Amino acid sequence: MTYPNLEHKHSEEALFHPEDFLKHAEIRGKFPSNYIITYQRKTLAYFIRTYKPRKLKLNSQITLYIHKGIGFIKMTGIGSPHAVTVMEELIALGGKHFINIGTCGGLQTLGTYLCTEAIRDEGTSYHYLPHGQRVYPDPSLTQRLRASLEKESISFKEGATWTIDAPYRETKKEVAHYRSQGVVSVEMEASALFALAHYRKVSIAAAFVVSDVLGETWQPHFKAFNIVKAQKQLVDAAVRCLLGKK
Repeated sequence: MTYPNLEHKHSEEALFHPEDFLKHAEIRGKFPSNYIITYQRKTLAYFIRTYKPRKLKLNSQITLYIHKGIGFIKMTGIGSPHAVTVMEELIALGGKHFINIGTCGGLQTLGTYLCTEAIRDEGTSYHYLPHGQRVYPDPSLTQRLRASLEKESISFKEGATWTIDAPYRETKKEVAHYRSQGVVSVEMEASALFALAHYRKVSIAAAFVVSDVLGETWQPHFKAFNIVKAQKQLVDAAVRCLLGKK
């Protein structure tokens, strides 16, 4: 039997919904429809310094930084279950368009990559969509993000990402397999967020900066200046994209 354990789960209604939790937590008000999701403290610090957003703390998991109708959120944890739970609540608050940016492992070279598809090697997405190897971002929003990257004169490539729950179990055989298929990156959230977006009928796009390369050996580059600079460029491109600037 394929995961999840209960067959035909995807046609069944959930016992409770994000709206139920938000009502219980007494979270109400008017919130943005556009969001940038990220995971790095330096990226958040750059957004605050550059765009002077209004801070709005909703709970221990969600602190929003709002600039011109864009909600910026740094996830307090990593991995698909955490990211999907937070995005579920943002959707329940009115979120419709999401750009997921962050760092990733590179399976080819260093650089910035626009994500065109995600390989589902995590568990969360299978509670939203039936079994399948790949899931895709929204093509229209991805095209808008592509245009924004070009407008910002950011050098980038495009390709598929491999989303996995267990970074310390990325085996040599798997890395070689996905490298041979031309997959460009590995991270922990994209395929689950794409699946959620499909299920909830909202749009999502994603782009990543390679912070470490997985090849014959592991090659960390986390502290390299150009990686921090590239993340800042992604923030600017995401803001331009969601503001609809030409």
